[in-house]
Amino acid sequence: MAQIQYERTGIDNMKERLITLLLALAALAIVIFLLSPHNPNGQKPVSLPTSQDRGADGLKGMFTWLQREQVKVISFRKRLTQLRYQPAMPKRGNVLLMNLPAPRKFKDAEWSALSNWLEQGNSLVILGAIYHHPAWASAEECLADVQHFLRRFDWKLTGGDEEDDKKKPINNEKPKSDPKTFQQTISEFEANVKALLTEPRQLLPQSQHALFQKVQHLETQITPNLLEQPWTLTSDANNHLALRLLKVSGTESVAAWQMQAGAGQIVLLLTPDVFSNSQLNHADNAVWLGNLLKQTLAPDGQLLFDDFHFGLSDLYDPEHFFSDSRLHQTLACIAVLWLFYLIGYTTRLAPVRSPTPKLSACDFIEVTAEFFARRLPKRLLAEALVNHLLADIARLRRLSGDAEAWHWLEQHSQIKPRQLHLLKQAQAKHPLSLIHLTNTIIDIRTALI
Repeated sequence: MAQIQYERTGIDNMKERLITLLLALAALAIVIFLLSPHNPNGQKPVSLPTSQDRGADGLKGMFTWLQREQVKVISFRKRLTQLRYQPAMPKRGNVLLMNLPAPRKFKDAEWSALSNWLEQGNSLVILGAIYHHPAWASAEECLADVQHFLRRFDWKLTGGDEEDDKKKPINNEKPKSDPKTFQQTISEFEANVKALLTEPRQLLPQSQHALFQKVQHLETQITPNLLEQPWTLTSDANNHLALRLLKVSGTESVAAWQMQAGAGQIVLLLTPDVFSNSQLNHADNAVWLGNLLKQTLAPDGQLLFDDFHFGLSDLYDPEHFFSDSRLHQTLACIAVLWLFYLIGYTTRLAPVRSPTPKLSACDFIEVTAEFFARRLPKRLLAEALVNHLLADIARLRRLSGDAEAWHWLEQHSQIKPRQLHLLKQAQAKHPLSLIHLTNTIIDIRTALI
């Protein structure tokens, strides 16, 4: 019989441990599911033009390629006010690659620091989302900050829609037009839809510059509707000349300029994806990038990617934190120790054991008194308390009996009549409150005995 009971206990313990293990694994799976990214490809929903993004609009391909070519590339994850505080970077001959518009706003102090940095002999390459609006770019005022920045060097960048608004006469009357047929309406609708869709276009060189050595054309994505608003770059200073670098094939729209900025220079492109992961290996894009860096980057200079304004910061980078192998090893150790704890010798805490009490004579008397207090009627208890009081008074005052004890109580000046009345009622077994009687007897003992 004992053997059967032992086997049943062992089976119950095994079942309990198995259930605990399954529940622990289920909890661990839930935690991993909640903390792990839900995108199977590990990419963000929107590809950003940063040096660490592997999506279509990212610059990871350019960053990796230049690293292999022994070019000093830096993912700059600070505000532009920190450009002058980089000890490993030379004072001149560096290049900053900037995509606009950026989701994180620029401060006025950053533009001032950038202008001072350019005047020292460094270069700035701006990739503006003008003729093509990727998913990461907003369509409104995408170069408003750049227009304000270029005024520091007496350059004026103007959009075609602004010039057209100045030239158009104010006329509220709508021109009359002949009614259109259904086929004409459909054709116009298709043309409008086609103008809003991006299409691959070529960017053609505009001069016999050293930048275009072994370069026939570049390839990029263009939205035809945006070409209706060409941009122009002018300057009020007579000694300021901007070199037109590229134009969109089939149009006269300029797509890139090169201009002086103090001792440095600025290269402004109106297409944002020329060096992106999806376009870098198309046409002569990579060749033109190499020529551009040969002209602007010093042998010991650095190419900086402005990643800070697209969410990457040295203060906290969640992607690098969660990709760190030390974090994964720590979590794995915690999970293993947790599982060992759950499926160990016992799955419950040890039961609480109360200490064995040591009984004394006082404990025996207290238990006996509590027993009689619960079993005896209140009238008998009241009578016994009064008789015990009278016996103590007779013994201490050397009186012969209860009658003399009563006489002594009645003659005592500190005993109140109501107290004597309560004692006589108790001795006569009248119903009364035991608590009130007990307090009265205690007061009498304290005062007289």
